[in-house]
Amino acid sequence: MKRKILMFLICGVMVIGLTTGCGSKDSKESSSGNITFDYSKMNTTSNNIGKSVDVKTILNEDIKPSSYEGVQFTGNTNNLDEANVNTGNINWVVLAEDDNNYLLTTVKPTTDTIELKGADGYNNGVQALNSYCAKYYSVEIGNKKYVARNINMDDIEAYYKDKTDSWKQDTLGFENYNKTGVETTGYQYYPSLYSEETGSNMGGNLNLSDSLNNYEPYNNSYKSDATSTKDYLDTYYRAYTKEIKENYTNSKAYDIIFESGKAYFIATRSVSFYENKMSVYEKEKGSRDKSASAKFGIKAITSDALTQFTLMNSSSKPDTFKKYMYSARPVVVIPKSEINL
Repeated sequence: MKRKILMFLICGVMVIGLTTGCGSKDSKESSSGNITFDYSKMNTTSNNIGKSVDVKTILNEDIKPSSYEGVQFTGNTNNLDEANVNTGNINWVVLAEDDNNYLLTTVKPTTDTIELKGADGYNNGVQALNSYCAKYYSVEIGNKKYVARNINMDDIEAYYKDKTDSWKQDTLGFENYNKTGVETTGYQYYPSLYSEETGSNMGGNLNLSDSLNNYEPYNNSYKSDATSTKDYLDTYYRAYTKEIKENYTNSKAYDIIFESGKAYFIATRSVSFYENKMSVYEKEKGSRDKSASAKFGIKAITSDALTQFTLMNSSSKPDTFKKYMYSARPVVVIPKSEINL
C-alpha cells in the first residue's frame, strides 16, 4: 500500500525514510511523526554544526520488513533482521539545524555494509538503506523514539551556495542534467520502479529519494518498453570533492559529509547518459558521441567525488547487472528541546 503523500501548494514534506515534494529543494521539510526539519529555515552558517551530541542509539523493533531482492546486508544475507550490525560507541554530531530542530548524523559511515545489485537494487535501494538505519540507528530520548534514515541528496544539496541547474550543467560540465532528449543505441530495459518516477515520461510522480510504500520491498525486477530513452530525464551529475567544497556554505558540514574517510551510499536514485564530462574530442566537434545506454544507479560519496554507482543499464542484456557493497550513513531529526550542546 502506498504511503499517503501530503502535497502542499508551495512546499513539500520529506518524511523520514520517504521523500515527497514540489517546488525547489529549499522548500522541503524532513519529518519524523510530528517532528519536521525545515530546509527553508536551515541555518547554513550555524556554529553548532559539528558539535557532539550524547544520545542513545536503539534497536527499533517497529521496522518489520526482513528481506529485499537485490539487497544483501552485512553477514551475506538479504534478511534485515539477521544483519550483523555493530552500533557500539556510536558518536553523533549536528549536521544541520533549523529554528526548532537538529539534524544529526553519525561521525562516520557505518562499519557494516549493504550490497545493492542490479534492477532490484535500484528498486529497493532507498527503502533498504532507510530501513537499515531506522532499525539499527534510531535514537531514544526519555520515552520518545526518533526514527533514523539514510542521508540523501536533499541533506547534501541544502548546503550548496549555487543550487541552480546551470551550476551542474555549465560549471561541472554535465550539460544534459535535468533535461530529456538523449537518444541511446540500447534502450529496451529499465528497472520497474523507474516508471513510477517523475521524469520517466510514464506518468509517475515519485521523487528520487522516495519509496512507494514506506519500508516495504518492491520486488518487481525490470521491464522493457522497446522505445527510445530520448524521453527519459537525466538526473545525474558528478562532482569532485574540490568542486563541492567551492560550492559549500559551511566547511564543518562539508567535512562531516565528504571527509569521512569511507565511501557510502546516498539514498537517492539517479539516471545518467554520460558518466563523465565532455571529452576533448567531443568539445572539438561540438557534440556528444551517441550514448550506448541509459544507466540506472544510486548516488554515493567516494574518497574524492559525489558520484553514481550504476546498477543496471538499458541495453539488451539486463542479466549483466552490477553490484556494489558500501556503508550507510544514518541521520535523524531531533527537537532542540531534547538536546544540550
